[in-house]
Amino acid sequence: MGLPKPIEADASDRIREAQLRKEMAKREPTWEEVWFSGWISHTGTTKKAIFQTNLSNLDKERLKSIKSAIDADEIGVGVESLKKFTKAHAMRLWRDLQDQRKESVLKDMVAKTPENYRLVQTESQLEQLIVDLKEEPIIAFDTETTGLDVYNDTIVGMSLTLPRADYHVYIPVAHKTGKQLKRSVVLKALSAMLTNSNIGKVLHNAKYDMHMLLRHGVRMRGLAHDTRVAMALLNENEPSYALKNLATKYGKHFGFEDTSHTFEDLFGKTCFDEVPLDVALVYAAKDTHLTWRLYEWQRQHLQRLGKLDQLYQELENPLIEVCVDMEQCGFLIDQNYARQYGEELRSEIYQLEQSLTDHFGNINCNSPIQLSRKLYDELKLPEVNARSTDVKTLKALKDKHPGIEYLLKYRELTKLLSTYVEALPERIKSDGRIHGSFNQVATVTGRFSSNEPNLQNLPTNARKLIIAPPGKLLIGSDFSQIEPRVLAHISGDKHLQEPYLNGQDLYSTLASRVFKKPIEECGDGSKYRKMMKVGLLACMYGTSMFTLASQLTITVEEAHEFIGDFYKTYPQVHSFIKDTHELVKENEYVETLYGRKRRFPGHRQKAKVYDSLVKQICEILGVEELPLNVWRNKDIPRNLKRKFYEVKGDVESARRQSVNAIIQGTAADVMKRAMLNLYQYCSRRGWALCGTVHDEALMMVDDTVTECDVKEIEACMTSAASLDVPLKVDTEIMQRWGEGVKKGEWFASAA
Repeated sequence: MGLPKPIEADASDRIREAQLRKEMAKREPTWEEVWFSGWISHTGTTKKAIFQTNLSNLDKERLKSIKSAIDADEIGVGVESLKKFTKAHAMRLWRDLQDQRKESVLKDMVAKTPENYRLVQTESQLEQLIVDLKEEPIIAFDTETTGLDVYNDTIVGMSLTLPRADYHVYIPVAHKTGKQLKRSVVLKALSAMLTNSNIGKVLHNAKYDMHMLLRHGVRMRGLAHDTRVAMALLNENEPSYALKNLATKYGKHFGFEDTSHTFEDLFGKTCFDEVPLDVALVYAAKDTHLTWRLYEWQRQHLQRLGKLDQLYQELENPLIEVCVDMEQCGFLIDQNYARQYGEELRSEIYQLEQSLTDHFGNINCNSPIQLSRKLYDELKLPEVNARSTDVKTLKALKDKHPGIEYLLKYRELTKLLSTYVEALPERIKSDGRIHGSFNQVATVTGRFSSNEPNLQNLPTNARKLIIAPPGKLLIGSDFSQIEPRVLAHISGDKHLQEPYLNGQDLYSTLASRVFKKPIEECGDGSKYRKMMKVGLLACMYGTSMFTLASQLTITVEEAHEFIGDFYKTYPQVHSFIKDTHELVKENEYVETLYGRKRRFPGHRQKAKVYDSLVKQICEILGVEELPLNVWRNKDIPRNLKRKFYEVKGDVESARRQSVNAIIQGTAADVMKRAMLNLYQYCSRRGWALCGTVHDEALMMVDDTVTECDVKEIEACMTSAASLDVPLKVDTEIMQRWGEGVKKGEWFASAA
């Protein structure tokens, strides 16, 4: 319903137009127009429908649910006129709907509480529970707490599932209302069971509950199974490992058909100690009930998958206790150094700001918009990456303007100051240490990760904040070239194994063979050795020719030739990579030496299409190998090129990841086996394994440590795997992390 254009309208035309506007102003949009088709206002403006606006998938689902609720008369439209029914209003209604539904959901939950869900509120009920627990060889356990900070929050209740007795309990100990026992009384009664390693415990995210029990002086032993860690082995691609999400997704396979509501769904920002006990019972008892059923289901699959079960039992499950102790150990922060270093950084940053003003004028260099205008509009620097001002782009512009170097240094120091030097001391707990988190299954290859702080990203200068306590030293033992060693073993390439077996330098030997240069010209510091170091990673992990060319500052054609020469020189490595590509196409998964799986669902069909298209392109061009740039080749039909590029990215990515998963995943498994060895050794000595970074283990030892002790530490690591090439460890000893001294030098100076 458009408006007439006023072309020299006479008085009557203007009157009609005014009347039309008046009528349109009164017109209400239909429900269909509000949601789907949009409408034209009395001013002639087109109003977009809610579903015509830019929506995230989450918002789309929420908006669909609110429309359905309104259509079903579950909630009103909430406005007098549909003209005011906007996306923002619909989202407000969605939040109101959740609150409205919470009450009915909670009432329904309480009304349907299973008969075998029991509250333990009296001493006699607790005594009966203890009697029944003595008949249980394995139970499920969970804690409910005031929050997620394991060093400050407290336990408000505990739930247990007794499989033989077939009942599930919740024991409230610190709720604000309702009859309940004291926490100290309950923990004392449960302590014998919780600390008994012969009674198996099944938990979901056990590390958290173990920390919470330690907060109250109880060290749980006998962890039999962690359903969260096990799920990551069974499906490393799982979008969420939250118990309720897993139950909603897989519950139909083990007796939970309903949607399991998350804590936030049911209680929002409410602390659990404010939840009424009848609600707390059905929520908390269901947690251990769910965990137990999920455990039984997971055991079936793990047992069916043999090697994966062995990997869980021998590696991942024991590592949970290692993680708990590493996190409890924490890192001592030198607060005096932090203050002093912070002042130095602020002074240096101030000087850099003066230099930046000299180069770029009075602009805010922290503003991407202002900086982009200065660099590209005023200074006319080349637009390397769509007017970006990120670090990668700035590095590419470094030679184009003298101020860029100051800008990069400014970025580096401000991040160091704000993210680490100022932030880390703020995370110190009452014991003077920071306690981060180590996650053994956060990465798809099985590598450890850490956060708060992320030790992998901690710059060298920030590492210096971490020191050994009085009477202690820090030891860092790092596997040397573990991934190339794994490749040498798995591929069976004798030429790649040779330098390790003969004690030669790997990269110099590789460079000499690939570039056909005398070994003397390929020594440490030579351009050939530097190129080989980068090139080996490219060959191992399938780096594109364009990326490799950029890394080595050579042409794409030279990079292509380099890769070809490497594969000719090390044919068994090439065969391993090609065989892996075929393996992942056939099975849609690969395995490490120890059975850890990396899955690529949907890859088989795409890979078959990709291979068919490659064959067609090669036949058209009369070549055996795919050319470097298919898109620019005029001899290939455009439609064929389009089909090729539709699958190229996904297929080549899966192939790169499959090779990486075998090599890096095996190296991760070896590192984890080494950590278990180190944990046992350090525990016997009264020392602490306190962290891991990539292929390095960090330990806190007595300052009386001997060279013999260090050799035993290294033996713990090198004995973690038996490969066709020897494992090697580099060890540093230090009082301040980042200022390590090689073991030989340390003990020589101490002699």
